Amino acid sequence: MHDNKYPLPRFSVNRPVTVVMSLVSLLVVGYIAYTRIPLTLLPEGLNWPQLFVWVSYPNAGAVEVEQKVVHHLEEAIAQVNRVKTIYANASSNSCFLRVEFQRGTDVQLAFAEMKDRLDRVMPDLPDEIEQIGVRRWNQNDVPIMQGAFVFAGDQVDAPLLIENYLDPALSRVTGVGNVQLWGLQSKEVLVELDQGKVRGHGVNVSETVSSLRDQNLTMPGGWVIEGGKKIYVRSVGRYQDLAEIAGTVVDPERRLQLDDIGEVAYKRPKKDEVNRIDRSESQGFAVIKASGANIVEVSRGVQQAMEKLKTHPKLEGLDFRVFWDQGEQVVKSVYNLQNSGLWGGLFAAIVLFFFLRAVRITMIITLAIPLSILVTITVLYFIGWSLNMATMMGLMLSLGLVVDNAIVIVENIYHKRQQGIDPRTASIEGAGEVGLAVTMATLTTVVVFLPLILMGDVEELSFWMLRLGLPVIVGLVASLAIALLFIPLATLKFATGEQKGEPRLIVWCRKYYVRSLAWVLRNRLDAFVIALLLLASIQIPMNGMMRTDKQERDESQLVFSFEMPSGQSLEEAEEYMLAVEDTLMAHKANYNVEWLRTSFSSEQGQVMLFFAEEEELEWYQVAWHDLSMSIGWREQGYLAYKEVEQDIRRRLEIPPGVSLQVNRENAEQDARVNVTLYGEDTRVLMGLAEEVERRIESIPGLLSVNTDMDRGGTELQVRLDREQVQRYEVNPWEISNTISYALRGVNVNKFHTEDGREVDIRVQFESYADQNLQDLRNMTFSTAADHEVPLESLADIYVERTLGGIKRENRRTMLTVSARASKDSAQELFAQIDQAMQGFEMPRGYNWDKGDRFVRLEEQNESMYFAVMMSVIFVFLLMGMLFESFVLPLSVIVSIPFSFLGVYWVLYLTGTPFEVMSMIGSIILIGVVVNNAIVLVDLANRLRAGGKSRFDALLEAGQHRFRPILMTTFTTAFGLLPMAVGNSKMIGIAYAPLGRTMMGGLLASMVLTLMLVPLFYTFFDDFREVAQRIMASAFGRRRK
Repeated sequence: MHDNKYPLPRFSVNRPVTVVMSLVSLLVVGYIAYTRIPLTLLPEGLNWPQLFVWVSYPNAGAVEVEQKVVHHLEEAIAQVNRVKTIYANASSNSCFLRVEFQRGTDVQLAFAEMKDRLDRVMPDLPDEIEQIGVRRWNQNDVPIMQGAFVFAGDQVDAPLLIENYLDPALSRVTGVGNVQLWGLQSKEVLVELDQGKVRGHGVNVSETVSSLRDQNLTMPGGWVIEGGKKIYVRSVGRYQDLAEIAGTVVDPERRLQLDDIGEVAYKRPKKDEVNRIDRSESQGFAVIKASGANIVEVSRGVQQAMEKLKTHPKLEGLDFRVFWDQGEQVVKSVYNLQNSGLWGGLFAAIVLFFFLRAVRITMIITLAIPLSILVTITVLYFIGWSLNMATMMGLMLSLGLVVDNAIVIVENIYHKRQQGIDPRTASIEGAGEVGLAVTMATLTTVVVFLPLILMGDVEELSFWMLRLGLPVIVGLVASLAIALLFIPLATLKFATGEQKGEPRLIVWCRKYYVRSLAWVLRNRLDAFVIALLLLASIQIPMNGMMRTDKQERDESQLVFSFEMPSGQSLEEAEEYMLAVEDTLMAHKANYNVEWLRTSFSSEQGQVMLFFAEEEELEWYQVAWHDLSMSIGWREQGYLAYKEVEQDIRRRLEIPPGVSLQVNRENAEQDARVNVTLYGEDTRVLMGLAEEVERRIESIPGLLSVNTDMDRGGTELQVRLDREQVQRYEVNPWEISNTISYALRGVNVNKFHTEDGREVDIRVQFESYADQNLQDLRNMTFSTAADHEVPLESLADIYVERTLGGIKRENRRTMLTVSARASKDSAQELFAQIDQAMQGFEMPRGYNWDKGDRFVRLEEQNESMYFAVMMSVIFVFLLMGMLFESFVLPLSVIVSIPFSFLGVYWVLYLTGTPFEVMSMIGSIILIGVVVNNAIVLVDLANRLRAGGKSRFDALLEAGQHRFRPILMTTFTTAFGLLPMAVGNSKMIGIAYAPLGRTMMGGLLASMVLTLMLVPLFYTFFDDFREVAQRIMASAFGRRRK
């Protein structure tokens, strides 16, 4: 025997102290990394190559914003390098653009270039636009907590209490970067002009506003030298108190003061929206963490601060509701992971003990789990990653996989001992012989992640796959090192000499297995036909299975959005929303609703139902609950999510003019399909959209069809008659300003209150909200000859319908008609849409497509096929190296399609849709299912090299590898069990489909590897011999 053969196992056995020391140091470093690694929800470095631009253009309708602003911006942005798509959204008063860049773009450079281009466009934009905002997406801007303060009872001044007590208290929590409050209306200085008095005194409102602006200022005025010192001069003309504002002179000739034509007060403006929770006034807030702060600590700190505030004497009746808390989500996810990990490890140990019947050796193998995971966490910690939803999923996946290597090696060492070889040599040779096969098996699983990480076209997917794949790769490589370094030593020191008998069940199974295998190898054709029939049965689940591009959605809330008639008052809106609240409150228990959040303005309303959190169940409780529900033993005490929605739709009365949408903000999440129309002219598109809507409504099974035209509302257009304006010599600027002040008011300046706050000074006509058309017509303007002329002599006034919002993509307007279906089978819906849209004629330059969701599904399918192909190719190349053959690896590759047989049947029978998680699972399977086959074929090759016939070699290989194959499969499958039947999830994305996919594939491939791989091995071996003969005869005899 050579002394230098099998260096790693030999080192392990010869240098026990070194090995034990390195083990201990691993544990120590791993533990330190585990306590220090940051916890987050999303992986850091999520850098989408996109920029956002927004511009505020007050009091302009959507069409005007599109023409005067968006077109200019789009032209400028189109000149920036590497722009991929420009999405624009013009609405009344503002526009928002999202610019996507090609992958690999340096976002900072793009940001600078775009800023420069947009600054050049500034002169072409209307004067009212003060700035163009540009920003990039930043992970730290995402709030880690959102909620609301609720005030029970009549609070004198809730906003004041929030500003004075709550906001500062939350901002002081360590790690809080910013606290955002919304729905808060601060007090301001209101100057309300009396229209009658203004007209009676003939005051020019524009001039009044200008004089208010001019008299409230502070100017640096240079410096003077006095006694050799330099003293700076500042002239202060700022208003000191309200009386001073009221005393502002507006007409010096007649000594008219501001309070002669109106009144000045410091008060809150009339509220224009209402926010409540369970009928109590509420106030929304969001907490944004400082960059680098620990999410969990910040979230706990904020929760504690809020609890403390409840006891504050001034804040009686205060309560908090948290809608979303990232910290809690992270803690839950980590708990889930630890829990599933412990259970998975326990199951793996039970399975091992069942097979090995030895406590010590079971412990040794199970030790591979915590060790590999600690190594993985150490690596993640040192490369600066966090434990987040992706890395945790990777850790969960590697749980069952990391013991495989140890199992194969221990099994082989035991086999050597049974042959009577002394323990020391058995440890070295047993580990060394299968070392190469085990290394290759590990590498096949590792290379499967390469195409996933390199998936070029779907950038986000490759980002996530890297975060998910790296932990698995590190874990597997670590487990390989552990298996080759620690296991030989551990078996030598701990394994007892005497052998426990195998469980009867396994002896019995093996006996029948060897018989069946012999039958398969003798009747190859029959066996082949049976295999083909099995593979053909995959059609049944494939046709019956739902495919979708979305994860399971978050079912903790349901949102009802109401569009109400334009022009109604807040009071009328409130009356309707109260009726809605009544209906929902009455059935709170039946719907399992914990609380309602209502918010509405005069034209829009929204009610969110937050369902009662189900208590954290262990995975086995979840599995039992699901099972008993499906058999019908147990009734659920409340309606299911979909039923709640249907029940509420049935109960709510929707009066004419009110439209209802459900779950509007996560429209993506629903079973919905879009038909998007593109073209130049928005009006033409509106006409086409109506026709599309009519066609789609003919599809059976749709819940609703709506267009995103946001039907806008009505617009009053005042068109100046140029001739009249010139004849009377009225300044057109003054006309538009006066109308604007009358109807909307204007902020003229800031005022410093006694408590050091800066508030707005606002000028408006009193009762400006109640202005009607007649008031507008009667507005008068002074001419050059000091006569008063009413507005109707200077302009035509008429009412027109207008668009609420205009969406554009790549400089063309787009309108989307979206259909919502009850069942979520994307492929089917798309086919029905194609049918409905047949023969749909469009003008030149106009086209339609099935929306971005269709494009995404297509892209996803393509990249999925690409990843599968690449994975198979990589695996094939690796095995070619191992077997030193071009043909034999094919017999192993055969186990891949057969494992998908298990995947599809399991998903079909459990009613799990094939979604992103299952997709990831099936790609990872490719690398895992070939492992058993590799070890089997490797042994068969070694036996044949030792002089056995092919038939005997395959039978013996099957017999030897039967136990380790069962062990590795069952440990992995049971390790994934808590994930497959439990409810571990991250922000509502369930892991179960991933676990089910892997389990189905593994179990199917186990059975098929044991039977079919030897069968196909013989086919390919024959093929190889035939090929060699042909080559030999073609190129002359080979030399003996």
